Amino acid sequence: MSEAPHGRWHAAIQCLFGILGLAAITLAAVWFDLQPGAISLLYLIVVVFVSLRAGFISSIAVSLIAVFCLHYYFLPLFSSAGTKNPLAIVAAVAFLITAWVITAMVSRVRKLTEVQLSLRFEERLAERARIARELHDTLLQSFQALMLHFQTVNDLLPPGKAKEALEKVLDRADQAIIEGREAIQNLRSSTTVTNELAQAVAALGEELGGARNGGSGLATLSVSVEGAPRELHPIVRDDIYRIAREAVGNAFRHAEASKIEAEITYGDRHLRLRIRDDGKGIDPKLLDAGRDGHWGLPGMRERAQQIGAQLEMWSEGRVGTEVELRIPGSVAYATLPGRGRFRLFRKGRKAADER
Repeated sequence: MSEAPHGRWHAAIQCLFGILGLAAITLAAVWFDLQPGAISLLYLIVVVFVSLRAGFISSIAVSLIAVFCLHYYFLPLFSSAGTKNPLAIVAAVAFLITAWVITAMVSRVRKLTEVQLSLRFEERLAERARIARELHDTLLQSFQALMLHFQTVNDLLPPGKAKEALEKVLDRADQAIIEGREAIQNLRSSTTVTNELAQAVAALGEELGGARNGGSGLATLSVSVEGAPRELHPIVRDDIYRIAREAVGNAFRHAEASKIEAEITYGDRHLRLRIRDDGKGIDPKLLDAGRDGHWGLPGMRERAQQIGAQLEMWSEGRVGTEVELRIPGSVAYATLPGRGRFRLFRKGRKAADER
């Protein structure tokens, strides 16, 4: 299914829910003999809810239906037979304006929140680059200078046990410097090998599956992708990868599952990652807080909160566990219109790294 039809289908479903909500309110209003003012307020809540879930166009359709019900059904009930209230049209227009103004304001706040998230991601990227630069220019350079001094001392020592012991220490120090350089490189770039999230998750399954089963492949991980893969913000991609690693690792280590599935959906409105298994499930008491002394599940929720995502977990004994992560597309994708600032930031950071 392509992204555009998926978005239209989602909007249509939310619009249908809005119409059903108006119908339920109408029946309740007739049953409880509510006044037009109370009915208008309830209708307004439905319109705003639909606009938040589906968009402005769907809210227009639902609000027009609400105005039709108010103007042609409820207002005549409270007017004398054969008379018309001259303020009815004004009230209908005021209702529409109020609904659309509230919708626009809430939508604006949501966009501002997403912009703030993006700016915070860029600040985290800049901070990681600064820390890596400081480590490289101070700590790593100092260790390398010390290594040169120790090497000079080693060259002055005569052959013997002391020289052999020092050479072993120097070899270990060289390895520590290599590991430190790799850690600095990870700070400057992403912790994932590739920007393709599906490839990273598939590699994760091979790594964890082989380590858990000694290569016997008792549990298998299958990865499916819906929609065209898109470039992700590095900070978001890293946090998604870490959440996926925890979820897949739990499935391999604890679920006793025979089949693990990972489904990635690139949609216009959301990026969704769903991981499920057919294992023994998780105790419902542990889904929220996790085991004592273990921070895997709380850590997943904290990472999701940091990137403005929704994380849901379902589990039932002998049925398995399902983890679903939903990230707004405007936050997850690095190539959306209006993200030119981030692209320039990345180019500038790359040029600084090359220098």
